[in-house]
Amino acid sequence: MISVYSPLRVSFAGGGTDISPFFEKYGGAVFNTTIDRGIMIRYIDDKLPLEISSRDFLKSALISSDNSPMENNIINLFTKNGIKTGRLIMNSDAPPGSGLGSSSALLNGLLKIIYSIKNVDINNYDLAYDSYKTEKDDFKIILGKQDPYAISIGGFKFMEFLNYGEIAERFDTDNEFINDIEKSLLLVYTGKTRESSDALREQAEKSGNDDTEIINKLLKLKGLAYNMRNAVKNNDINDFCSIVNEGWAVKKTLGNMVTNDNIEKIIKYAHEHGSKAEKLLGGGSQGFILLYTDYNNIHYLQKSMMGLSDFVIRLKFDSTGTRIVKL
Repeated sequence: MISVYSPLRVSFAGGGTDISPFFEKYGGAVFNTTIDRGIMIRYIDDKLPLEISSRDFLKSALISSDNSPMENNIINLFTKNGIKTGRLIMNSDAPPGSGLGSSSALLNGLLKIIYSIKNVDINNYDLAYDSYKTEKDDFKIILGKQDPYAISIGGFKFMEFLNYGEIAERFDTDNEFINDIEKSLLLVYTGKTRESSDALREQAEKSGNDDTEIINKLLKLKGLAYNMRNAVKNNDINDFCSIVNEGWAVKKTLGNMVTNDNIEKIIKYAHEHGSKAEKLLGGGSQGFILLYTDYNNIHYLQKSMMGLSDFVIRLKFDSTGTRIVKL
């Protein structure tokens, strides 16, 4: 049996600047962290035709059967690598389309298993590149580079995406300032998910057409990622919160599907109950909302938000990224 764990990620600044064709022309920059929620994948070769199953969706699929496009994509990924037997078991702490990078976490994990079966040692950057290309070219999903790289590398970090490669600057989480941030964050589920490609398609098309307005907004978001790096280095929580809020104010003007009345209602309610920074994670329209509040207010805010959501959780940072685990 091979078991792989991929953590999910939370983005604080710069999301959207990692999407083609913007980052190829102007370079992208983001600030993110992986968290203690993720996707566990197990592979057991029982020598029978390949079976994939998900506990979360109570669904299974077989090779050479009538499956959904995603299920067929996964089966094809394994069969083209010569793997046609076994059981693939997937369990996730969050549904796809929730804004936490779950599809990239899944692809990272699947590819990690494939390389392990083939006895190929691969570093985290190459795994991320392979995952990004597979999701974009084979699965036809519009995504940014942030998710596969953030999740593969792991940790609390600043990242740049340049035309000659990717750079990550990881921060030591054994730090009082970062520990305070970690203990002061909440995730609030909006109750629905969305297909990220739908929310990102409009931005990608405008960027590809050199739309001046969208380019200027993305350059602003890129600058905020650099500002976030400085805020963390300077242990400045006021700047940290201001950058999150400013980034969300810009992000929700990137397209018609980024926000909606329900999201604005949740964010307004959170702010009224002591939240100091709020943003929707991911491409937009649904998923998880990130909140920051003073630690001494975290319990009150969490309890208050449960009046609007059935799933309001605290979190912890993950420093490792996609890895093989022993069960």
